[in-house]
Amino acid sequence: MKNISLAFLAVFTAWCVSVVGRDMATRKIPNAHIKAGIKIFAGFIAIFLIYTAMGYVGRAQSFMNYNFYLLLAVHVFWSVLAGIILWYAEIWPAGDAKFFILVSASLPLANPALRNFPNYLFLNLLINIFVAAALWALGSFLASGFQSASPEDFFTELWGDIKKRLASLTEGKNKLFAAASILNMGFLFLLQQIFAMEARGFISHFFSRTNILFFFMFILWDKIGVVFANKRWMYISAASYAVYFIGGFFLFPDHLWLLAIGAVKNVFRFSVLLFFGRFMLEFLMEKKDIQFLTARELEPGAVLSAKAARMLKDNAAFEGAFDDCFRDGLDAEQITLLKDWMAQLKVQEPKIEVVRGRPFALWIFAGAVLSLLLDSNIARFFK
Repeated sequence: MKNISLAFLAVFTAWCVSVVGRDMATRKIPNAHIKAGIKIFAGFIAIFLIYTAMGYVGRAQSFMNYNFYLLLAVHVFWSVLAGIILWYAEIWPAGDAKFFILVSASLPLANPALRNFPNYLFLNLLINIFVAAALWALGSFLASGFQSASPEDFFTELWGDIKKRLASLTEGKNKLFAAASILNMGFLFLLQQIFAMEARGFISHFFSRTNILFFFMFILWDKIGVVFANKRWMYISAASYAVYFIGGFFLFPDHLWLLAIGAVKNVFRFSVLLFFGRFMLEFLMEKKDIQFLTARELEPGAVLSAKAARMLKDNAAFEGAFDDCFRDGLDAEQITLLKDWMAQLKVQEPKIEVVRGRPFALWIFAGAVLSLLLDSNIARFFK
């Protein structure tokens, strides 16, 4: 089977290189490349199954037993779910999400003995993808500043932009309301602590992995963040806190503060991750790719910046038409609505902030290479 895995790795690498090359040239991943990847994956699964069948009848000594395919199905499920979430959360366009799903699903064929297979291998891959991309983006951005004609002016302007970004995060926000939102988020992590300690079997193992919860919340924050500011959720969490602390004082005093302190630590860790990873790093990564287009220049497929997307989502005039601004770009209906709105503005030739598509297939492939080489994720080097 080792030779089959090596053959798959060679074909898989050639396919990834072709996808990366096309994405870097056109900033698009055509469906034809995705279909080719599916055929490669299915073809080698068939070869694996043939060797398995031969093994069970005694005609092959090295083969994967049927448990491997059950575990692979679980891994593929997590990979598909993560890809869909990354697309729905407006992190990646559909092409990148499909490429990720195929790359993630293919890793066990290249090395069936990878650590964290099947339940958490997809998460290792995602960490490698995003940490590597973030470090490169931040490093190249700072390097461009030092190489500019006037580094001092570059970093002065950058610091001014960061302060504006910080101000925009708190603009119009009620401090009491923000504190209530943090308490609401704390209740979610308190539930996670309780499940992790009290549940058994797979549920306990799953809920004990705080990084899984961090991943889904971090990626989906633009979609679910408003839930923590919902008044109904505030009432529920306030009542639950009262029940927990009053009941816990009498029933499980030893666990009471242990679980509560664990929840507070997780809220702090997630808040730091969200602030630097979502709000600040996203801002810095987009800064290099920002463009301003007039209504005349707007065409279907234009990708809004995170700032412009938030502005349009909050604008009641659009009645939710921009609630979903997927990274595939705006559709024709959204472009029409946006042009009509810009035409009504009392500004001479108004412009909207968009970003150029980022060829992310390279980083997905790089994340796969790191996963295979390290059999872990690079975040462990920062602990």
